[in-house]
Amino acid sequence: MERTTYCFHFGVSITINSQGKRITGSNLTLKRLPTSGNKDLIEILERFSHSKLLNLKQFYLELSKLSPFQKKVYYEISKIPPGFTKTYGEVARKLNTSPRAVGQALKRNPFPLLIPCHRIVSRQGIGGFSQGRLIKEKLLNFERGA
Repeated sequence: MERTTYCFHFGVSITINSQGKRITGSNLTLKRLPTSGNKDLIEILERFSHSKLLNLKQFYLELSKLSPFQKKVYYEISKIPPGFTKTYGEVARKLNTSPRAVGQALKRNPFPLLIPCHRIVSRQGIGGFSQGRLIKEKLLNFERGA
């Protein structure tokens, strides 16, 4: 297992666990971690930090442990472009389920940022985030160009 870390200029670091071209998980933190690990992933993260587009086409996410429902939710939110958000309710209506079920699936997202669960907000505000609300705010502000 290889661990790649990268610190974005907006104060969030990501750790990505991978085996070859297979990504097995990711984690976000407010700690400034040194950049190290897989040079191809580091290049992709550097491009994201400039363009806001995350292109992982040469890698694949290990989805085999996810439920069919999680896969449906993650596929749906992956369609949301950087700088845009949808509410839990909007995603739920699209999938014929409840906002709470969508929230529970997002809470279990093993690939934060790579599967952009931070782009889902509540009707009343920013909503929750498994990696912490401040990280969600920083990601959304970065993607919006703020």
